[in-house]
Parts: sequence; C-alpha cells; structure tokens
Amino acid sequence: MTSFATPPARIVRTACVALAMALASLSPAPAQASKANPAQPSVLEADENALSPKMRDLQTKAQNGDPHAQNALALALATGKDAPKSPGEAMRWWIMAAEKGLAEAQFNLGLAYDQGRLTPQNATLAASWYDKAASSGNVAAMYNLAGLLGSGHAVPMDLAKAAKLYASAASQGHVKSMYNLALAYARGQGRERDDAQAAHWMLKAAEAGHPRAQYLMAQMYAQGLGVRKDTNKSAHWLQKAAKAGHARAQYSYALHCQQGKGAPQDAEAALHWYHEAASRNHTGAMCNLALIMLDNNSGQKNAAEAERLLTRAAELGDPKAQHNLGLLLLDGQELAKNHEQAYYWLALAARHGQGEALALRDRAAKELSHSQLEAQNARVAAFKAKKPSQ
Repeated sequence: MTSFATPPARIVRTACVALAMALASLSPAPAQASKANPAQPSVLEADENALSPKMRDLQTKAQNGDPHAQNALALALATGKDAPKSPGEAMRWWIMAAEKGLAEAQFNLGLAYDQGRLTPQNATLAASWYDKAASSGNVAAMYNLAGLLGSGHAVPMDLAKAAKLYASAASQGHVKSMYNLALAYARGQGRERDDAQAAHWMLKAAEAGHPRAQYLMAQMYAQGLGVRKDTNKSAHWLQKAAKAGHARAQYSYALHCQQGKGAPQDAEAALHWYHEAASRNHTGAMCNLALIMLDNNSGQKNAAEAERLLTRAAELGDPKAQHNLGLLLLDGQELAKNHEQAYYWLALAARHGQGEALALRDRAAKELSHSQLEAQNARVAAFKAKKPSQ
C-alpha cells in the first residue's frame, strides 16, 4: 500500500523454489504523508503559539480556504513535522481540502481511513476517497484502491476494476502497478490470462528496479512463459534481484553459479550467495551451504557450522533439512551419532512426506528404548516450526 502522498539413503538436495509474489509500499510523493513513519494520536490539539511563522502563515492561508495550504497543514499536523501532532485537526483540514476536490488531500484522507491511525479505520470511506483521487489522476490512489479491490477485505472484491486501475497507473510509470498488472495477466485475475502481456509488464517493472519482478522475470525466461526460454537472461535477472536482497533470487543465482548454468561456474560466488540467502532465512540455501561444508573437497569443511545450519533450517520446518539432519545423526560419520535426535528429525521429515525418511526413522527406532520412543514421539507431536525471527 502506498504511503501518505509527499540424500540406499541419500542426502536430499533442494531445488529452485516456486514464484513468490507480494505487495510492498511505494515511495511517498510530494506533499503526501509517509506511511513508513505514521503519525501517533495526540491528546492535545495544535497550539497555535507553538507554530513557526512559516506554519502560521500556512494556517492563515488554510483558514482562508486554500486547499493546497489545508493539505500541507494537515500533513504537518498528522506527522508532527513543523507542528505539534494533532490527528483531529489533521483530519479536519484534510476533509476540507478533499471536499474542494484536491486529489492529494483526497488520497491522504483515504489513507488515513485505510490505516486507522489518525482516525477509526474505515475501508469504505478509504475506498471512496481513493476513488475520487484516482478519478483525478492520482496514481498512488489508483494503486491503493486496486489493492483494496483486489483483496476484497472490507470492500467488495472487484478484480476487473483493480486490474484497470493498475493498468492506468502502470501506463503513467508507476512501477508497483506494472508488477501487479503483470500478475493480473499471469493469473488471469481481472484480465484474460496472457503470458505475453504478463512478461511485457513484468519486464518493465524489472527494468525499473523492482526486485520481485526481476526474480519473476528470471523464472519466466527459465520456463519460457511469455518469452523464449533463455538461461542467460534468467541468470541475468536473478543476479539483479540477488543484488537487491531478494533471498529466493540469491538462492537460485547461487545454484546457477554452482552448476555453471547461464553464468560462469564459480564456487566462490555460489558460496557467497548461499550465505546471503541463508542470512535471510532461506532454508534451501542453509541446506546446500551445509552440504558444501560437509564436503571434504570443497575447501569449506566445517561440520559444526553445517550442523547449525541444518538444525536452523529443520527448526524452521524444512522437511529436507529434517531428513538430512536425521540421516547424518543416524549414520554418525560427519556428525556425532545421536539416535534420539535422528529419530526425532526423521519422524518429522516422514510426517511431511519425505519418502526415504520413514525407513530411516524405523532404523533409528530400533536403537531406542520404549521410554525414549515415547518421549520423542511426544516431541514430534508437539513440533511447531519456528518463525524466522525466533
């Protein structure tokens, strides 16, 4: 949403994961408030004596009916910049400016109702004011209204209108709308499915620096969706997204560097990008990085760190990590043998569909007493994957 406007048993190797899509916030436009630092309600209204001469002059213009001054004064009162925070007064001035037809004020008022920080949240009023601002050409309002209509939360879902709004904003250079329009074509939501159009708008967003679009453009080139398959171009966009901090792109680009597909084979680069993705809690990267650290020929031998990485990925709920960790603890070659822990992780992997894990779990079970089995089965039953922040 836009801000106020101014693995017999073998190690299982992970493969490239599927596409991931999500919305993100937009950079604020001039004379529009910032959602990144929303105003906090104040029990005090504005104290005219606390205003600077510049703000008093702005207040005078606002009192004389200037909608631009009213919008600017409301922004100052909402954010506490150049004036004491005063949510009630901010809303009052925005309403006046919005009712005069000022699109920026209409957008800001819509966002205030959308966020519910300055005033009680009201999606219906938010959509109404966004609609008015969008009708006046405010691209931020188009984007935010499309988001409400596309989600159907608190307002009736209207995918066709959402796609139309994304198209209007995209045609005016709004990058996130380009990305969402590409998704609409790719999914057939509000638009007839059209892979070529999806690729067209995804490429535009990718070229404009949108990391998710860069990652998805790489997948489109890899799969030949709307474009000809091109491994080199796929690797190109993965590298772009990886450099922008996209964890799945970092993982996928590491695979390309490790295998020499679309990019020069480069073990050092692969190691770097696996580390980057693992630092962002990508469990596939943790698994592959651990395997490198268990390889005697990799020059990166570090069994302790490999066990830490696998444990972290397993705790996060990755079935392949659970399988690999359980196998290593069962065999006791690279890691110290631990039948109880092996059973625990293999049981979890088997529960999540890792086929070979079931037989391995039964091997581990033969080494445990009845009480040990009961204890581990209780742990398995109580398992809950950790969240990345834990």
